[in-house]
Amino acid sequence: MRKTAEARAQNFKTHLPQVTADMHCDSLTLKDPFSGCVKLRLPHRVGFQCFAIFVKDDDAAAYAAAKTLFYDTFANSETVPVSDYSGYVAARKAGKSVCALTCENIGFTGGEHMETLKADGVIMASLVWNAENSLARPNVRADGSREPRALKERGRAALCSLDKNKIIVDISHLSDGGAEEILKNRKIPVVASHSCCDGVEKNPRNLTDVQLKLIADCGGAVGINFYKKFLGGEGDFKSISRHVKHMIDVAGADVPAFGSDWDGVPSGGISVYPKDMPDLLQFLHDDGISYGELEKLAFKNFLRVFREVCG
Repeated sequence: MRKTAEARAQNFKTHLPQVTADMHCDSLTLKDPFSGCVKLRLPHRVGFQCFAIFVKDDDAAAYAAAKTLFYDTFANSETVPVSDYSGYVAARKAGKSVCALTCENIGFTGGEHMETLKADGVIMASLVWNAENSLARPNVRADGSREPRALKERGRAALCSLDKNKIIVDISHLSDGGAEEILKNRKIPVVASHSCCDGVEKNPRNLTDVQLKLIADCGGAVGINFYKKFLGGEGDFKSISRHVKHMIDVAGADVPAFGSDWDGVPSGGISVYPKDMPDLLQFLHDDGISYGELEKLAFKNFLRVFREVCG
């Protein structure tokens, strides 16, 4: 007899965590990772890890070096770099874990040559980080308030080119005006790879309920960030559960995903590590999140966007 979803839930410590996807970690471009969660190996209990290249706006050489490090690290390993959904399927059928290259802040491109990023295997990219560049402005102003200004002309050109080259657009770190411009009447899924809910914890880096709904409208996903400052509370399992539940209530179960920000925040800023993922999923289930919702959170929502955008 076919097992029901809730029957399978009795066993999800050995089922779900094996295929958990994480949309954002900074291990690739930090020489001395703050929290030491990943360190350029596939995290225990994570089946699909996105590794972000972060470089300053004028440092294309650093991008090239990080890209080389990524492919050298995973050459001939049990973890396979993928750039499209068919590659993911083939790797999983072979019993491999997978990883992918993303780019946090493409200011160094000047908004051009997105086809080069595509050829490099980049599956996801954001226009800006925490400082204004030639493409866009970040979500926090100098006075700590939210930034309302929209994209710059080069940013609009880059956006069109990202879409043309089938690279997922990431709005984490982007100004409210830029996010609104991208999301308005959007037909192609967009992600916020590592963001939380402003409706739970007030912070300019967290997404408003309006933004959550617009991401849902275009079929996108939001990777919940594990940084205590964005989660609020104790930054523990319960804090994460509050954001997951709020996201589901506001935007639906097809939106939440994981975007841990492992190795991207100062030591002590994250209390949930890769080894904790099975216990986190168990806690979320015990806290009232259904098994079907957990499957979407753990991997299905991100994989849906990955397949639709990257092919």
